[in-house]
Amino acid sequence: MLTPEIKTNLILKEIGIKRYSLRTNSDQSLQKKLHLYQKGNILALLENPFRDFNDQYKDLLRAIISSTNLDKGKEINKTITYCSNNELVEEIKDFEKLKLIIFFGKNSFEYNLDCPFIKAPSLNNLANDKNLKKNLWLDIKQNLKID
Repeated sequence: MLTPEIKTNLILKEIGIKRYSLRTNSDQSLQKKLHLYQKGNILALLENPFRDFNDQYKDLLRAIISSTNLDKGKEINKTITYCSNNELVEEIKDFEKLKLIIFFGKNSFEYNLDCPFIKAPSLNNLANDKNLKKNLWLDIKQNLKID
């Protein structure tokens, strides 16, 4: 004798409908995204894609980078996905001739590169607080040994 559940499965199978679907690969859920913006020898790590920022934040980021006088070169912005801090470090090592990396916003990875690294507030916070801008500039001067 067929139970109602078996009958339902047989009928659905006959008309080509799968009752149960396979789970997707769980590795994708472990992947994190990070958005990168590079101008010259300075790399900015961002929480959101550069193209999604309004003009005020884009101009602020460009001004911060140009203040270093290391902004000569093409502008690159892209998004990378990574599962571990080691993968992230390997992705960052692919960028050539970096003199400084600035992470804007919250971060949760361990930094292990030969290049100076600054943890900065989010662009939103920087735009609204002059003291944060001043502290960031002092960090940049210290790391790049600018007089």
